[in-house]
Amino acid sequence: MDDYVDEKVDIATVVEENDEHTWTSRQANLWEELENYQRQPPSIVLLYAHYSKESIEVSPVLKHKDPGVFFPPDFFPVIQADLNGTFFCDYDIDDKGEVTKHLSWTCFKIKHVVKPGEYDWVQTAVFVQWHPQEENRQLVFFLNLPDIVAKHLAAHRPAPNQRGNPYIWHTLFAQGVVNEYDKSIWSLRDLVRPIEKARNEQRPPPLNFPNLHDIARHIFHANETLEVATHTLQSLIDEQARFRAEYEALTNQNRGCWIHTAQRAHFVAKQLHSLLTRSKSLSERLRNEINLAFNLVSQKDGAMMKTVAVVSMVYLPGTFVSGLFGTNFFNLSSNNGAQLWIMSGNFWLYWVITLPLTLATVLVWASWHYLRRPLREARSAA
Repeated sequence: MDDYVDEKVDIATVVEENDEHTWTSRQANLWEELENYQRQPPSIVLLYAHYSKESIEVSPVLKHKDPGVFFPPDFFPVIQADLNGTFFCDYDIDDKGEVTKHLSWTCFKIKHVVKPGEYDWVQTAVFVQWHPQEENRQLVFFLNLPDIVAKHLAAHRPAPNQRGNPYIWHTLFAQGVVNEYDKSIWSLRDLVRPIEKARNEQRPPPLNFPNLHDIARHIFHANETLEVATHTLQSLIDEQARFRAEYEALTNQNRGCWIHTAQRAHFVAKQLHSLLTRSKSLSERLRNEINLAFNLVSQKDGAMMKTVAVVSMVYLPGTFVSGLFGTNFFNLSSNNGAQLWIMSGNFWLYWVITLPLTLATVLVWASWHYLRRPLREARSAA
């Protein structure tokens, strides 16, 4: 039976391995199953649930119980807080210095964009509780698994001889999440590529700058979440190496599995880095299109202003002449049938006022245009 997630509050899918090494799944109350796990004999239990901040607030169990009974107090903020990603690991040690319980969790966040104004966030996590002294008894709790990740985990469950390493679940989980990130990045690429192709058309569609900047915002989020995901994987790699160095006797019991898991984690980290590089490239490509679009609009605006300037120059002489002869300095009158052109003796006042005013205007413009640059440079140097 395939794994799936039931979105009903407090209901989880429980997947267990039987004696024939085949997996069976069933529906159960999440919190009852967690209580049963504390008492059951050595085994491996996989839990799949869909949880959100809102579902935690309405959970009938959490109104009466502290989730810290089942999980460390730092775990539930992974669901309740708006985290871009995290990794944490801790373990209990007895008086002999042996590890009795190992706790770890990983969280990733992915943004899926359908179109500039339509998108969806996915915040998925895995929690692993490992008891190395109890025949490697394990509880693996998956939260909000996308279909791609769930299918990957179902197809790549570790063999019984590989379960002595709790980090293998984190690595498999991260490998599935890489597929989800890849899907996210390609959806963003499908928004950028048509913009690049449209500019080569004979009649490109009108530019929509708000949409361009909205797509850029989504790509910024993709860069951010991938940066955090890459760091999360590195934290996982570092912690696994640290655990192997501190507890060689425990890890050498299945040394091959630990080495293989470490190599796989490095491979996943490289995949995430490649996706991050692609996402940054998308950001640059979109920025190039925005700059090109802005320059094209500026060129069109410049051409329009040039046209306006030419038209103004054509009509300026006529405007000047009509304005000049429309004053009271000139008079065209008729005297006994003869047309007389009379110019006022005060016409010199026009030039006395106009020429200084024109000169003052030119000086003010020249001062503002040519002198402000040295002042700016002087202020910058100060």
